[in-house]
Formats: sequence, C-alpha cells, structure tokens
Amino acid sequence: MDLVTENIGYVVTLARQYKSDILTTDDLVSEGVIGMMKAAEKYDASRGKPFVTFAAPYIREAIEKAINKLDTEVNVRSTDESLPRGSRNNYTLLNVLEDKDSPRADAAIEQTLSDDMLKGISLLDERQQAVVKRYFGIGQERQTMAEIGLEMGLKRERVRQIRNQALRKLKRS
Repeated sequence: MDLVTENIGYVVTLARQYKSDILTTDDLVSEGVIGMMKAAEKYDASRGKPFVTFAAPYIREAIEKAINKLDTEVNVRSTDESLPRGSRNNYTLLNVLEDKDSPRADAAIEQTLSDDMLKGISLLDERQQAVVKRYFGIGQERQTMAEIGLEMGLKRERVRQIRNQALRKLKRS
C-alpha cells in the first residue's frame, strides 16, 4: 500500500494528460489509482525496475478504459431508430423530441424548484453562493472546481472546501 500512497502524485500527473467531457480530473485520478493498485499487486522490486515505470501502463490502461467505457455508453442515437433499440415498435426518438410550440408540462415544477433553490442559496455567504452557483450551473454554465478557482483566485482544493461547507450548511437548514 505504501507504493500506492507514495506515488499518488504520479497518477495525478498522468490523469492531467487526459481530457474527458464526461469524467473530471478527480474521476480520472481515481481510475488511475485503481490501475496503480493492480500494478502494486504484480510489482516485483527484485527485478530492478522503478515502480512508477512498471505502473505507468496499468495507470494509463485504467484511465483510458474508464474514458472509453463512458464514451461508448454516451453514444448518439439516430432519431428514427426504434426505442428500445432493436424493437419493432414505431416509437422513435423523433417522437419524443421537444415541440418548441407546445407548453411545457413541467414548467411549474421547475419554477418551484428554482424558487426553493434560490431561497436555500440565500442562506449562504457571498463566496459560498458564488461557488455553488458556478459548480451546479445555477443561472450560468456549469464549471469545474479548477475553473471556479481560476476565476475567483482560489486553489481548486479551497473551492472544494467552500462547496462542501455550503452543502453542509444547506443540509442543516
């Protein structure tokens, strides 16, 4: 286990080399740690090869496997493909696409949720509000902790701490 804990920084370095629209850097690091744990089980120090050199392929494979798995799951379907896939019904994705001219049935529910969220967020201090709104995309585009930190002049870890504080405060109220 010491091999794993001593080399987490290396996993972070490798994870930052990958870009995923679905997985965050934290997710990629987690996957990389799983790969490093597999490498630690198979590592033989008597062969004279440094652990990080031995572990790199395992780490990369775990990260790439996670990215490829999610990319495959989030594939695009044709609008005229029957749902569920392969069935012989006439129900297609085109049947369920939103009609811009029809009123939305869930608009009232969505408005109530928005009002409740804004009331809850008003309990937070100014910095917590800014982090929560950016992180969850409330009234703006959703941002990663790194992007929020860059914009607010904070480190990603500090943004995570502020977010967690805010969520605990909201949970208590």
